[in-house]
Amino acid sequence: MARLASTVFSNFNSRLHALEITRSKVERLASRGELVRRDVEKVYESLFLKAFTELESNIEELFIGLLTKRILPSSRDIIPRIVFKSDLVAREIVYGGRNYFDWFPYDRTIMLSEAFFRAGRPFTELDNADRRKCENLLLIRNAIAHNSAHATRQFINKVIGATPLLSRERTPSGFLRSQIVSLSSSQTRFEFFMMEMRALVQKLSS
Repeated sequence: MARLASTVFSNFNSRLHALEITRSKVERLASRGELVRRDVEKVYESLFLKAFTELESNIEELFIGLLTKRILPSSRDIIPRIVFKSDLVAREIVYGGRNYFDWFPYDRTIMLSEAFFRAGRPFTELDNADRRKCENLLLIRNAIAHNSAHATRQFINKVIGATPLLSRERTPSGFLRSQIVSLSSSQTRFEFFMMEMRALVQKLSS
């Protein structure tokens, strides 16, 4: 049965909420001295990788679902150039005979969307600021997953930049756990990036 595109965001939001529950539990254990910093930071890395995977999965779900009309677009401006009868056939064509498609860097999604949707919408709706957010998310993911000198250098130069941080906060895990403090509130950078992921998926789905 077809469902609205907005349900893609609802499902994504629920999954990120579950990750936040885990993060909060780990911080409570750490505050009681039941976990050491290294263990906590490993959890932050794992949770971020899981969130990034969910982001990719939701982009794919929306892309394929719109092509098969299993997902109903939220706007009349979203028009597939071709409609497929099943997800299986759509994936075979979209993936170009491969077993999967890398949706990041996001430029790849843009290129593909322009081939399969009129004006590439909704995937071209992300503006330059949104695409920079996608780039930062990918750089953090790469620094965690690849653990290479190049990935680390990209993370430090492009994500951290001139941000004043303690030495332990200049690693991906330490960075994600570090606090952003404002006059009204404080949150970890992990929470901030989860908020950005939500905003990206909501924009694509609304």
